Amino acid sequence: MAQPQSAANPSQLDIRPLTGALGCEIFGVDLANLDEGTWEAIYQAFLDYSVVVFRDQELDELSFREFGLRFGKLEDEPFLPNKTETPGIYYFQGAGGSKKLSTQNLGWHMDHSYQKNPSLGAALYALDVPATGGDTLFSSHYVSYEYLSDMMKEFLEDKIAIHDVLQYGMDSGHYAISSAEALERLAKTRVKFPQVEHPLVCTHPETGRKMLYINKAWATAIKGLHGAESKAILDMLKVHSLQDRFQCRVRWYNKSVLIWDNRCVQHSPNVDYEEPRKMLRLAMHTDWIPS
Repeated sequence: MAQPQSAANPSQLDIRPLTGALGCEIFGVDLANLDEGTWEAIYQAFLDYSVVVFRDQELDELSFREFGLRFGKLEDEPFLPNKTETPGIYYFQGAGGSKKLSTQNLGWHMDHSYQKNPSLGAALYALDVPATGGDTLFSSHYVSYEYLSDMMKEFLEDKIAIHDVLQYGMDSGHYAISSAEALERLAKTRVKFPQVEHPLVCTHPETGRKMLYINKAWATAIKGLHGAESKAILDMLKVHSLQDRFQCRVRWYNKSVLIWDNRCVQHSPNVDYEEPRKMLRLAMHTDWIPS
């Protein structure tokens, strides 16, 4: 077994930023054999860069789970059916081309922002990915907030957004509404996933940085505004938040590990491939309520 790596602070890691906005790759660490100093440095990079990539990692389900547990409790996934025998670990798989899965067509979103406690973050480990295509894109809530005008920041300071997985599902066509049976399923989904409210401007609980708390999928309305007003402002903010200069792009290779801070980014899988794609996935829980 390889000896644990040691790093007293992030400056001792080989960190290579992906863009000026967010994201980095870290080289020279073995995620299956971390000492406490190296782990603390990795976690600080996670907070600093929001998106972190590692290459050439030798992990199995158990060691991947152990890495995820360093962040805290792992979550159950309400819409991922492919659970492994290892608690908290799911197969994340699909095919591109004419066999695209609905989860791959989701586009820009945050994980579980339609719940009271959205995920702290998530991690993916590439088992067998296409030679090209299938990149994952991220956009920074920090930077999108910073680029708002002062007047818009002031306007948004006390505004509340409605997050609704059911409304998005109907608007996007993911959820059928063409039969009585489909409507019954929707009613059951509504009971399980009621609308939640989150401020449009939040403060990250660890970094203390302000951020525009929005994502293209689940943010469906602004509380207290007329429908046309709400739509106009949300549409503007969704376009604003996804400018190229706020983004980074992660290319996949087998044995790559990707982690992201779900509290301060939204992400989108790019479905531009035809070969099968298989990964392991986990999500990290937090008791934080966006505020």
